[in-house]
Amino acid sequence: FDGNLCNDQVISLTNSSSHYSDQNTGDFQWNIDGAENIEENGSDITFTYSEDGIYTWTLTYTDPIGGCVVNFDTLVNVNVDYITSDFTVDNQTICDSEGTISLESTSLVDTDGTFTYSWIVGESSLGEGDLSSSTTHILSSPGTYDVGLTVTNTESGCSAIKLEEDFITVVGSTEFTINNFDGNLCNDQVISLTNSS
Repeated sequence: FDGNLCNDQVISLTNSSSHYSDQNTGDFQWNIDGAENIEENGSDITFTYSEDGIYTWTLTYTDPIGGCVVNFDTLVNVNVDYITSDFTVDNQTICDSEGTISLESTSLVDTDGTFTYSWIVGESSLGEGDLSSSTTHILSSPGTYDVGLTVTNTESGCSAIKLEEDFITVVGSTEFTINNFDGNLCNDQVISLTNSS
């Protein structure tokens, strides 16, 4: 652990005390300042941070017989490269088989680093990561389309992904065909139309 974290990245510590054993697990107590999502499993503890800070990690041993209390402390500077991926689209429903959508990132990014934005619409990748947080795309076939965005800090390698399934609907064109009609009718002759949408 070098002090740098991607958001939701898990830190793992192991009790490496020479007198630790499965029988005396209860004699040890972790105190992890400011941590979230703490889980202890035997000699190991895992946790996350959501904010930058200087935190104290403490492992305390209390001897049940002699009353001896020993602390092992360390001060850690944590830098969380906080990134979320989110976006808006100007039109979730496109009528008449074809249209252009405008996508805009509303992602939250840390102040440190250079960020790229990679978009996916349906089965189409809209190119490699780009520094622009917005893009446009033409949809020309009826159906529903997933939209995805990956935001990446090019310096730290941290990223966040959001995928919205069936996010955009393209409605087919509305049409009909005239069957066997040339414009001339006899009395009571029936005209037939077929919905070809």
